[in-house]
Amino acid sequence: MGLQTDLLAQERSDNGVNPLSLRPINTLNQAKKYTLWRRIDLKEKANLPFFSKGSEITKHIIDGVRAGVLEPFSNDSLSTKITLEEFTRRLHRDFEGGGLSQDEIDAGFGSAAKEDDGWGDGGSTDTTAKKISSSQDGWGDSQVTSLATGYELLPSELYVLEIKEDWIFDSQRSRAYFDVLVVTIKIPAELSPEGIEKDLASFKYKELESYFRLNPNCLWFNEENTAKHMNYADAIEQRFFSGRIVRTSDPRNRYLDQIYKNPREALLKSQEWEYRIMEEESNLWEY
Repeated sequence: MGLQTDLLAQERSDNGVNPLSLRPINTLNQAKKYTLWRRIDLKEKANLPFFSKGSEITKHIIDGVRAGVLEPFSNDSLSTKITLEEFTRRLHRDFEGGGLSQDEIDAGFGSAAKEDDGWGDGGSTDTTAKKISSSQDGWGDSQVTSLATGYELLPSELYVLEIKEDWIFDSQRSRAYFDVLVVTIKIPAELSPEGIEKDLASFKYKELESYFRLNPNCLWFNEENTAKHMNYADAIEQRFFSGRIVRTSDPRNRYLDQIYKNPREALLKSQEWEYRIMEEESNLWEY
């Protein structure tokens, strides 16, 4: 219930607009609205321009957090901010096989790792850290922290984004708009201790959009014409990405695959939603 309350609170304001909206539409002019969540696989061919080597969108977002420019939240309800220390801890992954041997621990390289329990404190250890510079790890001029028990996930490993957006038919302008509200970086299931996708952090898209526009290196890579690379903000506005609908407004906050259980049926329902929003705009034009 708390999450639903948070989601509803995001849409309330004194002037009738969503405070998260980049280009808000007054509720009085919203003939119809759906809230959608899309899963974006940055390894897909259509999304690779956002994931060029050494200039991944995930790299720029992580750099923005470390520079103190972007504010990370625990999830897309945006109700809980997370500290830089917590953000860094979420990026940490233990080595396979339990980390250091006893001889290495006795030599002072680190201490034995406790059992990891997800995002809890059980996985924290008193380890020594060694800063190493790398020009070929996807971080550019930044440094990578190499811990005795593990390492930090690289931006090139974080290839899943989830976008929360509203589809709104604006009766004043007689057209539909996609309004991106929140972007979440996901830790892929194969890199999560529990074997399931987990949220690294969520971000207000309004802040991301401003950050992208002020950073000339945040470029959507145009392999067809390298003279026409595009800022991420413009590429997102023009919908130069491919993302499957994985969730819609639901009183129990369930994903489609949780509702329908069968992956094939969930995929078909996702496609039905794509057709539905196209038909909605067409039908509303007739009135």
